[in-house]
Amino acid sequence: MRRMRSVAAVVVVIVAGHTLGLGALPGSAAAKPQARTVTIKNFKFSPSPLKVKAGSKVTVKNADSTTHTFTANKGAFDTGDIESGSSASVTIKKPGTFAYHCQIHNFMKGTIKAT
Repeated sequence: MRRMRSVAAVVVVIVAGHTLGLGALPGSAAAKPQARTVTIKNFKFSPSPLKVKAGSKVTVKNADSTTHTFTANKGAFDTGDIESGSSASVTIKKPGTFAYHCQIHNFMKGTIKAT
């Protein structure tokens, strides 16, 4: 009987937390998408690798003096040209590892790891 009360109390706490908008418990599978930023500076993407949850929006800020792109090697996303001082965003729709590059400067490369 005592064990059933303990389990019931835990269930009440979890349900109450979700009802109050507290979200998932730490380490639970119901992690929410994130808004993350990649900065282009000195012809490099930073951070790389970038770790995100599937469904996350990634904003790319171009802090260089020239135009760049943020293009997935296998076509999962492409910002097109990002002018100096501008930004663009993509959504990482599914889990996986996504290698990317700048189409204008092919030596610029990076990776996103989505879970």
